[in-house]
Amino acid sequence: SRVNPIVLEKRVASKTVTSSSNDTTKELSTNHLASMKGADRASMTKKEGSTVGLRDWGYPGYLTSSEFLIFETFRDEVFSKRRTDEFRMTVFSFQGAYEEAPYALCRWLRARKYNLSDTIKMVEEATECTAGPRKHAFFPDPEEALSVESSLYIKQYPQIYFGHAKNGCPVFISQPGRLNIDGVSSLTNIPNIINFHWYAMMHEYVHHLDAMRKTSNGNFKRYECVCILDMSQLTAAKVGKRALNITKCQSAIDSLCFPETLNKMVIVNAPGFFSLTWKVARGWIDQRTAAKVDVVGSGKEKLLKKLSNYIDPDELPSDYGGNGKSIATFLKEDMLQVAESKREVGSTLKLQDEDPCMVSFKGSTHKSITVGDKKVVKLSFLTRMMDGCKVLVKDAKTGKILSTVNVVHKGKGENDDDELPTRYDLEKEGFVLQGPGEFNIEFIANGGRFKFINVMMAIKTFIVGAAKVSSNIEIKAKAQAQVQVQTQPQPQAMIDNNGPNVSICTGIFSPEESQNLSVKASPHMERKLAAIARKEEGKGQSKSKDDGDYGGIPKVKRVTDDTKYTVSDSPQRAAPKSCGIFSCN
Repeated sequence: SRVNPIVLEKRVASKTVTSSSNDTTKELSTNHLASMKGADRASMTKKEGSTVGLRDWGYPGYLTSSEFLIFETFRDEVFSKRRTDEFRMTVFSFQGAYEEAPYALCRWLRARKYNLSDTIKMVEEATECTAGPRKHAFFPDPEEALSVESSLYIKQYPQIYFGHAKNGCPVFISQPGRLNIDGVSSLTNIPNIINFHWYAMMHEYVHHLDAMRKTSNGNFKRYECVCILDMSQLTAAKVGKRALNITKCQSAIDSLCFPETLNKMVIVNAPGFFSLTWKVARGWIDQRTAAKVDVVGSGKEKLLKKLSNYIDPDELPSDYGGNGKSIATFLKEDMLQVAESKREVGSTLKLQDEDPCMVSFKGSTHKSITVGDKKVVKLSFLTRMMDGCKVLVKDAKTGKILSTVNVVHKGKGENDDDELPTRYDLEKEGFVLQGPGEFNIEFIANGGRFKFINVMMAIKTFIVGAAKVSSNIEIKAKAQAQVQVQTQPQPQAMIDNNGPNVSICTGIFSPEESQNLSVKASPHMERKLAAIARKEEGKGQSKSKDDGDYGGIPKVKRVTDDTKYTVSDSPQRAAPKSCGIFSCN
């Protein structure tokens, strides 16, 4: 049952961006016209007297004479002046992985059983469907697509590419039974989930296709995937309206815009009743589709026996009896790799772990967090609840309240799937948890003891260590950027922005009696403040260090019961390591 995704796409906010469609079309036409060489009757049709199995029907090299005539007509239509660049780019959706034109054209024709008019109509609908996402280059940044960290989202709905099958196809693993729909709803909205799906198909999937093309020296031509559909933990309660809406949106896009991309689907950990139902249902559906689907129960030995027919054990996660990493390990390593690539040069905080914790309660509840030595924990809270709750961060030993935040949704309503949830980052309020220490996070519902509240608490643990050093590429890019910056007047506060010291503490500082300046934790902030102080107080003149003056750098004092970073206008500087985290020099 196809759902027309054109209607769904109207829900996605459209920001117009300029793109060089002429260059893209030129590249597309050059690549695909070149790949059409040799696509003649002899190479495209089956040998006389030979039979074609279900797995090869409709592919280049296996066409009948009548199918080849339809192929030629469709090819001429695609490259004719009657059709737009967008029409052609829709047909050749995997141009980033250099899919050969005969295989791309045959994909669309197979989807409509070589009915020419139905195929052209399908491409026209798909062209309209992709028009909005194309303006955004199909959302190349997954976090911008979701408006939240993709690693948090994936843990609520595990869907990943993991290695390649024996035939070269990327292996896609989906675990709908682990879908936490309340967690997903607390992180993002339906339009952004659709945006993320465009990213997954047009960037991540294409990346895996192109990697296999290069590895196989161009012998990998059928741009399809092998899918493992894991039904463990799937219950009727998890198949609600919101969950079905997400699945329908994704399936509608795939069936319309990316036809014939399923090579094999293995449904694993299927409950007994499903296996019986499938045996009956497969007799009602298309034979080619039925031949692509296998169903197997649970047990690693049974799973490995079935899956190893298609996937080498070294390319299979340990979750299914393979020799590869577990899915949890794979996700964590991927998350850390992405975080490290985005870490600013000079930052001494390196992400160690990330834990999305869904807090669902009535009245009140609490969570405990232990922070190890030389560790820093940053907390974020996301919700759709209009009443929301108060969150109190307390010292577990003394019971002292260290921070308070009122977590409420600032949108129009709780059930608007098009609206983003409201997010609170305690770091932006100047508060982080510093180890060693134990803390209690208390949640108190604003709507009373009978109001059910959902809040997503994201816990990010960082290790305090050596500052990140620039790579050669980063150094060159920074040098080029600095040349451009020097041509423009800069505010005094931005002086020495790239200095070597990272000495602003991520601790909690008390307000002074004198005039105070609130600041957020950021690299080199102390040096910026020092520059301002020198200009205002000494015009660059400095006193002896014996007098307690360190070039006008403000004094800071650490406490544990304030939620803002403040520094006084005193010229006194804090003692080295007074914050307990950074080596100030």
